[in-house]
Amino acid sequence: MKNLKRTSAEMIFLVLYFPIVVFGYSIYKYPDFFIKLGLFENQQSLYFLGKHPSFWYSLIYTLIVCSLALKVILSGSSPYKKGKKNPLVSYQRNKFISIFFIQLIFFFIVPYIIPAFSSSHGFFSDPITPVNKNAYIYISRAFTSWGGFLYIFVLVPLSVWFFGKRYCSWFCACGNLAETIGITKWGSGWVKFKTPRGDLAKKMESLQTVFLSFAFIYGGVLFIDLLGVFSSSTLSEGFLLYQEFIVDFIFGALIGVGAYPLFGTRMWCRYGCPLAKFMELFGRYVGSKFKVQAGESCKGLDLCTKACPMGIAVDSYAHKDKKPTLGSFGLSNAPCIGCGGCIDICPVKALSFVPVAK
Repeated sequence: MKNLKRTSAEMIFLVLYFPIVVFGYSIYKYPDFFIKLGLFENQQSLYFLGKHPSFWYSLIYTLIVCSLALKVILSGSSPYKKGKKNPLVSYQRNKFISIFFIQLIFFFIVPYIIPAFSSSHGFFSDPITPVNKNAYIYISRAFTSWGGFLYIFVLVPLSVWFFGKRYCSWFCACGNLAETIGITKWGSGWVKFKTPRGDLAKKMESLQTVFLSFAFIYGGVLFIDLLGVFSSSTLSEGFLLYQEFIVDFIFGALIGVGAYPLFGTRMWCRYGCPLAKFMELFGRYVGSKFKVQAGESCKGLDLCTKACPMGIAVDSYAHKDKKPTLGSFGLSNAPCIGCGGCIDICPVKALSFVPVAK
């Protein structure tokens, strides 16, 4: 009876989850659409307690991420293994501490709390302003400001050189949600049973290269416009619409978050995010010290592969016919984000990160 109730609760959740994600993100990014439909009189009527919809969206987002991260930190137990006899290792503790503070400070307090308190309008009186549809993961921002250039082409590659794509599991706002949802009771099941795996799923990752190519083309158009070589508002607006609607809304929200229960928690990271692909290609062709090493204690249990949200066949690097092969993988042969799930879930400690110094 208990399992039936749990199944019923999950079914109710699945029915409500996608519409809530779509509505919440739509009203955050496209408030004018709801005004045209007649659901709201004007943009001001979208505000609640004087705060812009983006504030409430980000508040709920941050509460989910921070509460789940804090739960892991305070529990002292492994987020990947069941039972209190599996202690929280320092790597996972540090990762979730990073997620908690990065999400709270950089993605909520800095953009929403500090400006509101420093504004002359008062905290609960947000002015009517155009919706900010930019996202920090857009490659195109590197072509329009020195800050964006240093961030995308200097800081991110440096992090990849030393730490691989741990940016995706330790820092990224999208990754913060995926990482915390992925270790919940339902989320871990989505990762284990719904994550696309196999040759076809791997081949489809090339779709992300298309998004990266368009990001560089769009960045080039913005840079040329900025220099005043020629003005092409139609071209720029076309790329902007593509970036906002196709990349950000369709892939980033509807598929990237809305499809968690159907395809696991890392669809956006594997098939959509241009920055993630940029990091992967940098690690593959320029280099990265990041690597996961398999040891001689492997028993061929394959728990590691089931725990991987990126669909990597981790077991293929660790054993063959349940005999250890002492293989390894990094960005040269896999889109690993360094979440450490495969390492933590292994009961015989057959996997480990290769020290950066080595």
